[in-house]
Amino acid sequence: MNKPARIRHKEIHPGIFRIILPLQGTKPGPVNAYLFTGKPVTLLDTGTLKSAPVLERELGRMGFGFSDIEQIVLTHGHIDHYGAALSIIRGAGRPVPVLAHEEDRRLIEHGLEVPEKQFAKYYSLMGVPLIFHVSLLLVQALFKSMAENCRVDRTISDADRIMLGSYEATVVGTPGHTRGSVSFFLEKEGILFPGDHILGHITPNAFVMLEADYILPRRMSQVEFYESLAKIEKLSPRIAYPAHGSPIEDVSATIAMFREQFALRQKHIIDILEQGENTVYRIGRKLFPDIRGKRLPLEIFLMVSEVYTHLQVLQKENAVASNKKKGALYFHLI
Repeated sequence: MNKPARIRHKEIHPGIFRIILPLQGTKPGPVNAYLFTGKPVTLLDTGTLKSAPVLERELGRMGFGFSDIEQIVLTHGHIDHYGAALSIIRGAGRPVPVLAHEEDRRLIEHGLEVPEKQFAKYYSLMGVPLIFHVSLLLVQALFKSMAENCRVDRTISDADRIMLGSYEATVVGTPGHTRGSVSFFLEKEGILFPGDHILGHITPNAFVMLEADYILPRRMSQVEFYESLAKIEKLSPRIAYPAHGSPIEDVSATIAMFREQFALRQKHIIDILEQGENTVYRIGRKLFPDIRGKRLPLEIFLMVSEVYTHLQVLQKENAVASNKKKGALYFHLI
């Protein structure tokens, strides 16, 4: 006899439900989608395409279905946050508006910010061995299978006010994790929904922001990420409900931990460069010596992004410089 599927939803505040959707791995781990009842019935983030049946089952246990959802609001344009949106719209049998920031529209509608050839050029400059280029492109193909791209019907921006169910929320632009990451603050209740911008169990990755017309990014993800944290800190939320992991009751302490980890990571990179110049890839393998196994291609993508965005900051501070040789950038201390 099959055991009944475990309950994956919980009311976290009157009329607001957290729904835990499966996602392989522990970092970042299962996705938290949030259902806001009232008018308009709103789903904040959707999980991946593969988790759509779980979402539908949990909604059913709460007395809702896809046909009851009146708007889908996205914190950012990663597959585990928009991947099931089109499936929900089909299940609703009618148009359901999708809201997201303009700067993540391309990710949500097309899956990639830049052509794949730009990724290949970027990996070469980072010193990633050719053997991993194909596997990194295969990771991107795997990502595509976990989501269906969908149209963004309405864009939202910093300081906009929107209704999430019965609650009025202020949109807080929090770029860094992606170009168009946004958080939502219920000011009267002191509740923050930060998406992936603040997570309690891991330090979120400030992903490199590649350009369609230039190999290296012009924007500095780490700088924007910490500027966004400062904005959140000024709001002084009572509690934060992130897109992965448990609620965060002391947001200031979590932000302080991020800053501490950021400074420590910078110091480690400096320590590595004191041994001599090196590529981003080689710095990363020294910084993260334990990455291996089935997740290696994904970990390399994350590693290279993490190291390069830190090096951008160090370059801005005139602590490091780079020169190009053998088709790759080599970084050294000034």
